[in-house]
This record gives sequence, C-alpha cells and structure tokens, in this order.
Amino acid sequence: MRSWLQLAKGRTPRQAHTDLDGLKDDEIGRQGFSGKVAELYRRNDPTAWSRIEGSLRLWDVDLNRLVPTDRDDPRGAPKFAFQNADVRIGVSRRAAAMPYSFRNIDGDTLYFVHRGSGVFETEFGPLPYEPGDYVLVPKAVTYRHVPADADQFLLVLESPHEFDFPDYGILGRHAPFDPSVVRIPEPVRYEDGGAKEFELRIQHAGEHTSLFYPFHPMDVEGWKGDLFPLAMNIRDFRPIMSDRLHLPPSVHCHFEAKGVYVLNFLPRPAESEAGVERMPWYHRNADFDEVTFMHGGELMGRPVPKGRCTFSPQGIHHGLPEIVRELSRQMGKPGDRIGWQLISIDTARPLTITDEAAALDRAKEKAR
Repeated sequence: MRSWLQLAKGRTPRQAHTDLDGLKDDEIGRQGFSGKVAELYRRNDPTAWSRIEGSLRLWDVDLNRLVPTDRDDPRGAPKFAFQNADVRIGVSRRAAAMPYSFRNIDGDTLYFVHRGSGVFETEFGPLPYEPGDYVLVPKAVTYRHVPADADQFLLVLESPHEFDFPDYGILGRHAPFDPSVVRIPEPVRYEDGGAKEFELRIQHAGEHTSLFYPFHPMDVEGWKGDLFPLAMNIRDFRPIMSDRLHLPPSVHCHFEAKGVYVLNFLPRPAESEAGVERMPWYHRNADFDEVTFMHGGELMGRPVPKGRCTFSPQGIHHGLPEIVRELSRQMGKPGDRIGWQLISIDTARPLTITDEAAALDRAKEKAR
C-alpha cells in the first residue's frame, strides 16, 4: 500500500536530488525505486569506507576473462557468473554454429549482443543479430545459434519465468520505443545439407537429452499466435528523461520477468538546469541486487570499460564517487550529453556469484 506520509526534518534541499549545497544525497528505497523512500542528506560520501569485514561487499568482475566452453567446443555452453532461483546471468562466446538444434525447457533465454553478429535460426524463422541487439527465445522454442565469425560476446540471462516488456502505462504505445521496431521472424525452409540424421538437444532440470530425427526438426511451414521469439536493438530504445531532474533507474526498464528487471542506461541529453544532480544518487537498494554490464560509450569524456560488470548486493551503499559528482557539477553546461551504454539487471532475490566469476574480481585485486 502506498504511503501518504511525506516528511522533511532537519537540513534538506527544497526538492530531492537538486541544490544539495555540499550535502551527500543517500536514498533508501523499497521495491526498487517505486515504493516508500527516504532521502538522507549526509556530510560524507557513504561509499568511502576504509575497510570491510564480512562477506557483504561490492564486486567488479571482468567478464572479458570469463571463458565459456562454447568458445572452443561447438557442443559447449555458456558460463554463468551470477545466479538465484529466478535468473542465471552469464556469457556465451560461441565461435561455431551449434551442431544441433536446441530447446530450453528450463525457461526463457534472453541474449544481449555485446560483440559479434550472426543468426538465431528458430522454428518460427531466422533472427539475424548484431551488436546492441536483445534476442528473446521463449521457453520450449527450438533454435540454433549460428555466429557469423569467431569473435562473439553475448550476455545470457536464463529465467524459469517469462520475459516480457513492462507496462509503460501513461507513456502510451510509442515510448520508450515504437513496437514496430521489434523484429519478428518469418518462416523459412531450412536446408538439410543432405544430412541423414538431425539432433535436437533438450535442456531440462539442468541436464541434456538428445532426440534424433531423420528430418530437419525445424520444419515449420507457418505459425500464428502471441508466443514467438523476437529481437530488438538498444538504438531503438529512446530514454525517458527530464531536463530538470535526474530520473530513477526504473524508468529505463526494457524487459522484466518475475523477480528480474533488465534496464538500459543509454546516451541522452544531460540534465541542464542549474543545481540539478546529473549522476545517480547514492543508494543501498533495500530490495534488489544490482548487476551492471558495461557495453560501451563514455562518461565525461572517459570511455566506459567494455565487458566489465559490477555487482552491488542489496543493503550496501553504491554509487559514483564524490570526485566524479563534483566534476559533473563544475564541468556541466547546457547541451552536454551522457554517453554511456550500460545494461543493468536488478533481482529481488539475492544473487550468488560463481567461483569462476569471483576469481575475476578486480575490486579484490585492487585491495591487495
């Protein structure tokens, strides 16, 4: 139930996230950024701790160094970095076409293409892909991943729940994207290449079973309905923004499933009104873990480190350091742009980090 009580005590700005006058803006929010909220105005940067004792901490994982088995073995698979009961987040670097058709009965699969091009052959028809594409393959749909070359880097999300677009409500039907930019496959007849036998590999409860057919298993002549694979590029997602206020991350949501939200932080005009904060405020998200994947772009003239990934568990402060915020205040001028390209994944249940990903933690390396 939404609270009707909104109070202000002590020294606070007139409006949140504006005219801080040297204070540090620290938010406690429930239900991501859509529930009850408290803005605490501090003297000091809440991320500037001197040391940590215990397991709760921030992670900075270099996913460029994560090597899934599908990079070197056509029968290989993605390697996962983070997981809970609602989602697994990992990387595929498939360098050669699947030598089989594949069907995931464990749930939906959402790919984000960081690098590489190719095609997902699905029983609904082919879906070509390029950098910046999301490709959504619903549960139980048969498909085959065929990369165009060996240099591939796809972020992979697997969920037992359905991924779908959020309800954008009063924004209407054409914001933050026009539905007609979503790509839907057209049926085709796949060539059998003279093969006498075709393998369909099924993933179920984490195990694999192979069925063998004397004909191509994706021999669909036509289809109709509202369940199908689809693709869409982030260039067609148009961020909702305000010139006078830095908006919460939730307005940039692109896909959601039960307990999982996928958001885009994309290039846009920077807030230009004097006194308005341009950088996301400090927060310790009370109900969501946050994984942020760095796809590209730049921030304040410095390139975003591609392929890096931060993991911020709920309850611990995170946010850009105060020196970056102060530079943004001093250097900011009308007409500036924020140029980052980030993919953020928020999860309601706490994530665990796999041993393979934990070994690539840059934050731990820097602390040595």
